[in-house]
Amino acid sequence: MKLREAGFLLKLLNSWEIFLLGIFGFLTRFFNLTFPPKVVFDEAHFGLYASKYLSQQYYFDIHPPLGKMLLALSGFLGKIQAGFDFAVNSDYGDFNFLALRFLPALLGSFLVLLIYFLVKEMGFSKRIAFLSSFLVLFDNALIVQSRFILLDIVLVFFIFLSLYLFLLCKKFPIFSAKWCLFNLLTGLSLGTAISIKWTGIGVLALIWFLAFSEIILKESFKKVNLIKIFSLLVLPLAIYFLIFFIHFSLLPLACTSNCGAVLNHRLENTSSSFSLSFNNPPEGNLFKKFIETNKLMLYGNLASTMLFNYQSDWYSWPFMIRPAHYFVENQNNRTSYIFLLGNPIVWWLGIVGLIGVPYLLIKNYFYSFKLKIPALFYSENLIILFFGYFVYLIPFLAIKRYMIIYHYLPALIFSIIIFSFFFNSVLENFLSKGKANFIFFMLLLIIFISFLFFSPLTYGFPISEESFQLRMWLPSWSF
Repeated sequence: MKLREAGFLLKLLNSWEIFLLGIFGFLTRFFNLTFPPKVVFDEAHFGLYASKYLSQQYYFDIHPPLGKMLLALSGFLGKIQAGFDFAVNSDYGDFNFLALRFLPALLGSFLVLLIYFLVKEMGFSKRIAFLSSFLVLFDNALIVQSRFILLDIVLVFFIFLSLYLFLLCKKFPIFSAKWCLFNLLTGLSLGTAISIKWTGIGVLALIWFLAFSEIILKESFKKVNLIKIFSLLVLPLAIYFLIFFIHFSLLPLACTSNCGAVLNHRLENTSSSFSLSFNNPPEGNLFKKFIETNKLMLYGNLASTMLFNYQSDWYSWPFMIRPAHYFVENQNNRTSYIFLLGNPIVWWLGIVGLIGVPYLLIKNYFYSFKLKIPALFYSENLIILFFGYFVYLIPFLAIKRYMIIYHYLPALIFSIIIFSFFFNSVLENFLSKGKANFIFFMLLLIIFISFLFFSPLTYGFPISEESFQLRMWLPSWSF
């Protein structure tokens, strides 16, 4: 392919970028969404919890309730019936499970476009925005996590929506109607994120850091401070409390079976252990129920002793050492597999970006290497990206319960944006325009081919044992 032809194709993509990203976002997330028609992985938990709202039976989970409530709303609109037991690998039969898988797939589709608009709002070029969104679009792990009754993509969507809305506030004059509106919407999105999983606290910390820095550096008016405190602190916490009020109101009945999480704890220095399960909501007033439930959630998150053969350590996640195995089914001489396995090109390029950006910063500062876009290096945007990455990685140092690679997904997206910035900086500073366009297009092609190569493990296409082993690039990927 000639360099001029690659440049023409790039311009064509630029003209239709949002349309293409949106269409392929929906296609990759919704394609054959009914397969497998069986309960997969943690659908056994989150599908069950969502159905409890329809039967009004109490359940306990170590995560806040909003994610399950949103799934329940999706199921209610899809007219699902309560009573399905959600045993792992059981056939759904006539149960309308698609109504529950719909919400994660929808928000997973929207996430592709959201990342594009977020990167643009940060002031980066169209090429950086398109590449970031393209990497999110064709990452196999993000696709898999969008296709089942799971909460992580719902959470990830609201994490990045919160950041996007916060950045939008800066476009409008202080105290204008739109400025106030987007501050409130930011608080609403933050409250939603922390009410799905406590992992949402990471973006809350990021936005508090940015807001506090803005107040200190720009000496904002006291009225502005009060509005920010209400929108970014009081409102999210009020939403979090309100969600529990609604949760308890919707579940007045004692649970009769499959009542949710069981807390397992091993006594120190002994081989003894005990388990706690919960059939009834805590007693007392609303505030007491709220405190008691959150104490138990904290205990469950910190003290669980459950073990899985696909659990992994936080420091291994960027390298994608240990994927998670979701589904396997033999069909004649072929087997359908579904793995939570990312596009390795996407994940490993994230590491390149995390190393490459500091390298260019050091070279630019100490060796008088002047980039064509030095202002972006020293803007708050890189601080946002690196702070966001590490705030979604370092806290897992303190978590002792089992962890799975899907915990890395928020940090992965930050690393994707960082790499896109790094790659574009290299293209603009070291290559001619024609060569830069050609290499950019080649990278897109490689990412797409890698996505196709691993897609049998994403969608469960039946493959032979030889084909399966061909895709096990690391020994630790196989089970």
